[in-house]
Amino acid sequence: MRILILHMRFHPDLTGTGPLVTDLATDLAAMGDQVTVVTSMPHYGRESIPSEFRGRLLHRSRFQGVDVWRTFVYVPPNPSGFHRSLNYLSYTFMSVVAGLMCGRPDVILCVNPPITVGLSGWVIGLVRRVPMVFNVQDVWPDCLTIIGQLRSPWLTRIFKGLEKLIYRASCRVTVLSEGMKQNLMNKGVPEEKIAIIPNWANLDGIRPGPKHNGFREAHQLDGQFVVTFAGNIGYIAVLDKVLEAARLLREDPRIVFLIVGEGNAKRDLVEKAKALGLQNVRFLPTQPKEVFSEMLNATDAGLVTLNRSLGQLNVPSKTYSIMASGQPVLAAVPEDSEITRLIHEARCGVWVPPEDPRALASAIQRLVGQPEERRQFGLSGRSHIEKHYARSIITRRIRALLQLILTTDKRG
Repeated sequence: MRILILHMRFHPDLTGTGPLVTDLATDLAAMGDQVTVVTSMPHYGRESIPSEFRGRLLHRSRFQGVDVWRTFVYVPPNPSGFHRSLNYLSYTFMSVVAGLMCGRPDVILCVNPPITVGLSGWVIGLVRRVPMVFNVQDVWPDCLTIIGQLRSPWLTRIFKGLEKLIYRASCRVTVLSEGMKQNLMNKGVPEEKIAIIPNWANLDGIRPGPKHNGFREAHQLDGQFVVTFAGNIGYIAVLDKVLEAARLLREDPRIVFLIVGEGNAKRDLVEKAKALGLQNVRFLPTQPKEVFSEMLNATDAGLVTLNRSLGQLNVPSKTYSIMASGQPVLAAVPEDSEITRLIHEARCGVWVPPEDPRALASAIQRLVGQPEERRQFGLSGRSHIEKHYARSIITRRIRALLQLILTTDKRG
């Protein structure tokens, strides 16, 4: 198959869905497919585009068998809605240009967010007369509206109209959970058009290992109970409530919080932590791949948080990484979320209500005194991930869906 993948992030981006798309593209190439990725110049979590990519409209390279086309993108100076919109729109326009230059594919796979990537895929698909598959990582614009990042009524109407167009234009829509599927069905997307395919864990790159390791030593963490949030630091994660929990626990010298990564909410969180005088909270940049597993091994509880209204609309893939590392999951997420179901099914951690700093602080204090329970959570999580969420299993499911589309579906 000749597969065109459209997504804003790709290697060397280490935050958000960049690593997932990188893994998927390289796996498909290793299976013998001709894979092209149209992405943006590396910029997420950076103040500017790296010098080797700067000053170009397009940059073409090869990465582990994948043909990578990088496009110019506007780098927002702040996370405001206006500047983010320019960021998304610049990629949307340039990805159409690159997508039409890179040859005719057999199928197009668009990975959101942002939802505007589906507009790129739709235009390319119309011109090339090939089918498009839309992969939903976050349900837009619902997520933006819930967290208050989309307040304009007319912009909301535009996004909802775009969402309807993209779902109609896609020959298949893949989602991460049953809740996401129900959301789309409520919007009129036919059930037979929707496929549930979860994200995966990198079981080779992330493995259980010694807790007292180089990462703990480098960051002077020995003897402390480490609660780690590692991933995209966006408003959807409501990490301001984690800071409130840290404030409640600041008199306990055993406990330290690590918030690792980049994202639109990081600047506000750093300022709030300083204002509260939180000495038990440390912010670290996104860690390189070769350090990431060691960082998780150094963790005593891996934190997953979500806005209370996003139970059915978001499935943070960081959960799978925590489980793959053999560490317990501490989830402050809605009770009806896929993550809550996973924790109960896999017996891999503790659930507390979202946006409840006191409940989170109490759960952390309890885990501190339960080392054997934490060990059992870690063992159960790793075992469950190996059986159900291995990278090879999920990427082959995606490839099988793409093959099915080419052999049985008619465009439109």
